Amino acid sequence: MGVKRRAFVFFMRNSFRYAAAILLLASVTKAQAQTPRFQPAQPLEQGHSHNDYWRPHPLTDALQLGFKSVEADIFLVDSTLQVGHERAALNPARTLQTLYLDSLQQLRAAGQLYTRPAELWLFVDFKTAGPATYAQLRRVLGRYRDLLVTPRQAQPGGVRVILTGSYPRPEVLADPDRLVFLDGQLSDLQPQLAASIPTVNGDWQQSFRWDGTGKIPTPEAARLKQLSQQALKNGQKVRFWNLPASTAAQRRAVWRELLHYPGLLVGADELRELKQVIDAQQLR
Repeated sequence: MGVKRRAFVFFMRNSFRYAAAILLLASVTKAQAQTPRFQPAQPLEQGHSHNDYWRPHPLTDALQLGFKSVEADIFLVDSTLQVGHERAALNPARTLQTLYLDSLQQLRAAGQLYTRPAELWLFVDFKTAGPATYAQLRRVLGRYRDLLVTPRQAQPGGVRVILTGSYPRPEVLADPDRLVFLDGQLSDLQPQLAASIPTVNGDWQQSFRWDGTGKIPTPEAARLKQLSQQALKNGQKVRFWNLPASTAAQRRAVWRELLHYPGLLVGADELRELKQVIDAQQLR
């Protein structure tokens, strides 16, 4: 073999090696980029990330601050569960799997999800017809069984999926292989329902008149205390939505009041602001 041919063969062999190394490095880099990275935070027992998918970094922004409860709205579109607040904002690339379930699975495998005994609560808000949406959700969740806390499987450090919104309650409760829990109404604040309905919700404006201005009326404070005590006794949590938020001062005043009662979940769009209020409350 001539000198030129030997040089050509040597060049080609090494080119293949270099190409393979580059492809391997690219695949590793891609996998690393797909795995969310953040510093685990001390879990906040009462923090709830409302409409979490609006964040610059869904899920991880909340986890970085210690929120143990996040909420995603879903629409059934051509056998996919797309995440968004309204149809006009949907994107086929933003699904329950891509934004939440895949990331949660990766985080847990990497030891970056909350450690035992803490759980993460993933509220899934149905925005499309209940039975069909539930059937597809059931199929999707079946691929993540090892990640999930279910009515039949304790999973310390796992993810508890809680349905809210327009879910088909009778069909879900009748499912013999149910993988989810339900978010009920205030009337479901009952000890015998806690195993299936760990949380209940209510419209603040329908139950309270206080808007965060001045001091909360004594009867309304007593009502919050009673709800919190009953929830703790049952093993449930109470979450109010449509909280007063005309001004930052009003919403902070409402948050501070709610945080007095450990049986309540406190939802917010302004996560860092709520985290600051929680931290200040704990220092008192």
